[in-house]
Order: sequence, then C-alpha cells, then structure tokens
Amino acid sequence: MKTFLAGISLLAVLANYCTPIRKTLPSQTGYTGAAADSGFVRKEQAVKLLLQANYDLGYELEPGQRDTLDLNLHDITDTDTLGKYYRMDNGNYLACLPDVIHPDRFSILVLLEYSPDGKVLQAEPFYGGMHFCCWDKYYDTLNKHEEGYYSINTCGTGSGHCSSYTHLFKGFGQQGGYICTYIWTGWCKPGRKAMLACHLTSKMEIKNDTVTMHYKMEHLKERRNGKYKTVFSEKFDVKYVEREQGWVALDSTKINDFPY
Repeated sequence: MKTFLAGISLLAVLANYCTPIRKTLPSQTGYTGAAADSGFVRKEQAVKLLLQANYDLGYELEPGQRDTLDLNLHDITDTDTLGKYYRMDNGNYLACLPDVIHPDRFSILVLLEYSPDGKVLQAEPFYGGMHFCCWDKYYDTLNKHEEGYYSINTCGTGSGHCSSYTHLFKGFGQQGGYICTYIWTGWCKPGRKAMLACHLTSKMEIKNDTVTMHYKMEHLKERRNGKYKTVFSEKFDVKYVEREQGWVALDSTKINDFPY
C-alpha cells in the first residue's frame, strides 16, 4: 500500500513539471501595443484608440444631429473583440475598428495607424454599408495578403441584396477604388415562372501589382422548401491593376453584367 501511494505522489510531482504553463498573449488581452505581429483589439483598447481618432466624414452633420461621445457602446461587452491589428514594416500598427463611440456613425469603420505606445498617427473612415451583411465579426473586415497588401472589406446592402467590396492597399490606405468579391441578389434575372437569384463568389490571387479574381457566377431558382437550385453556373477570371482612381478591371464585361 505504501508503495502504491508513493507511486501516486511521484506521478503528481511529474505532472506538475510536465504540464505547460499557459501564458496570456497580448492579443488575447486586447493590449495592442504588443510585440506580436498581429492580434485582436478588445473594447477597452478600442475606446482608447477611437478617442484619439480625428477624421473627416466627408459631409456636414445636419442641425440637431448628434455627434457626441457615447461610452455606453450599446450591447458591447468588455470581452468583445472589436477589431484586428497587424504590425507594419515601419514598426507601427494598423487596425480597423467600428466607430462605436459615436452613435451616429454605426456604419463607419476607422482605419488607424498607431505607434507601439498607443498613439494614433493617422485615421481614415470607410463607409461600411447600411448594415454589415458581408462578414460575421468586426475583426473579419481587416486582412493581410501576400505582396505586402492589406485590405478592408465593406458591404453593399439593399432589399434582398448583399455584396462585399475589397479595398486593397499597401501601408496606410484610403477608401477609393475597390474590387467586388461577393454578391447575393434575391431577385436578379427573370426565369420561366419567377425571378432568379444571382450569386457571385470569388477567390483572390495577388502577384506583383496585379490582382486576379477567380469568380464563380450562379443563377438560382428558389424551391418551395426555400432552398435554391442552380440553373446556370459559369467560372471566369478578371484581372485588376491599380491606377490613380483605384483598382481597375482590364476587362469588366462579365463583372458589369452582374447587378451590384
């Protein structure tokens, strides 16, 4: 019996030494002035950054419109993730956050460049659409790509319509020319008995300064059970190059046929 108990004690000691200590990473705490190359921004840090952000909305507020600080932040909790950040080549950080501290700017996404000590250096607004239908979480909107590019995804909305547009840039960018990456339109083309839905999906490929979008276009018929049946499908590629006015399709015939 003593031998058995001694064996149990030895196993407990070994387990103590072998069990790895879990460290809380900066990206998990919401502290964005960290040494990590990328991570997430929580509510507390997001508010600190947004309070420093000065940017031009591009329009004047009407008399009586509110443009005041609102720190209630609706239903956002302290543990909610409001954005994502990446460390840039110059050592600063790039993040995209919804402007949750101004109640009249619920659809505004703010691109921020800030120093490792949390000082905001630049701020640029991106209009995200009437509602964010094209992504599930706030941190889905900012991404890093090959060839040193970053992107912000904004949404197009309407009755039975949702679309996604990618604003691609190097370093710190502005909302300008975009590349369409996704479309869903419930009433798109006339069918034999009813309107057909249209669905456009894509995959992005970046090589040097050229972006190739691999598109798949579908026309769908709604069944009685609410599910959709594909009645037409086509795959095609569109190449985009950057000009002064933004990203331009070299041949826009196919993409312009799609309602977006």
